[in-house]
Amino acid sequence: MRSRTKSTAALAALTITIGAGIVGLAGRADAKQITLPLTCDDQQFTVRVNSSNSGPNGGWSVGQIVEGGTGHGIPTKINTTIVDTKDADNPQTLFTFEQVKGRGNANHNQLTVKCTTSQSGPLERFVDPGTTLPKGISLDDPAIFTLTVTVVRQP
Repeated sequence: MRSRTKSTAALAALTITIGAGIVGLAGRADAKQITLPLTCDDQQFTVRVNSSNSGPNGGWSVGQIVEGGTGHGIPTKINTTIVDTKDADNPQTLFTFEQVKGRGNANHNQLTVKCTTSQSGPLERFVDPGTTLPKGISLDDPAIFTLTVTVVRQP
């Protein structure tokens, strides 16, 4: 479950506004890209990023705002959660993941903004096949994947 969730988190993070500014790790110009809706301080954006997260630094690439504004975002922190919502009165957090760029020292002198996006669907969309699940949890259970990225927004 961890590797697929980490990949999903990195991919989603890539898709939002993630970046390091390390040009050598940016990859080829024709790399596959995806877009992701984000909410940053109550403002709606669509952000485009490379969907490849195979580099040694995972999902730390810049996201380009393509709708709702202009500019780009440089990620400094990524948080993800997967919550099983079968029991609406008692949702169960199955997974959390946090990654901080530069051990928390990256872009520390710049203003940041938190951006979030969520996806709903069956749990099987968010975990690796064959993952051992807690008792009472099924791959068919409804789940919510939430991604929060702290970014430095640039014009």
